[in-house]
Order: sequence, then structure tokens, then C-alpha cells
Amino acid sequence: MESKRSQIAADAVNDAQRRISQWAEVFSLCADPTRIKILFAIHAAPDSSVNQLAQAAELSPNTVTQALATLQRAQVVQSQPDGRFRRWRLVHAGVHQLLHQMEAPHSELHPEHLPQQVD
Repeated sequence: MESKRSQIAADAVNDAQRRISQWAEVFSLCADPTRIKILFAIHAAPDSSVNQLAQAAELSPNTVTQALATLQRAQVVQSQPDGRFRRWRLVHAGVHQLLHQMEAPHSELHPEHLPQQVD
């Protein structure tokens, strides 16, 4: 039974190898308090500008811009031009789920979630 348990555990790790790497990257991105503050702000108020996020997180606009660049390269957030501003939105479903696990607050600006599909 012990060898079967070891084999089952090894199979689980092998089957999840790609996801393990992806989640390790997500956790690395979310391990930074500055980025977490920004993600909480974007989660509550999607389509905020850098200045709005900076004010909400009590950070400088330059710090927010640098953090957003890191998050954008990792495809966690994306921006849309809006006149003189860029509006930022969370686009990574896994990070969104993680924010929910961390009890990130919602607001009336947060989009409604579609019901989970049950197979």
C-alpha cells in the first residue's frame, strides 16, 4: 500500500507539473505587498487609472506604473486607452480566484460573475 501511495503522489505531481510552474509564478507575483495592494484596488474598482490606483494604495504613481508593468508582462492585468489615461483591469482568472480567497472586497464597480458551470 505504501508503494501505491508513493506512485499516486508522484503521478499527481507529474500530471500537474505545468500548473505547478504557473501557480508558482502567480504566487511570486502576489508575494509583493505593493502588487497585492494594487490588485486589491483593481479588483474593487476595475478600469481605474494609475493615479486612482496610486491614491487608493497610498503609493506613488511611479511605483504603481512599475508594478503594473510587471503584472502586465505576466498577463495578470491589461490596460485600455481612455483619452489621456490608461484604464487597468484584472484579466488573469487564477489571480482573480486568489483575490477572492484572500477576501478582496467588491464594489458596485466590480463586474458580476457568471455562475460556475457544473459538469
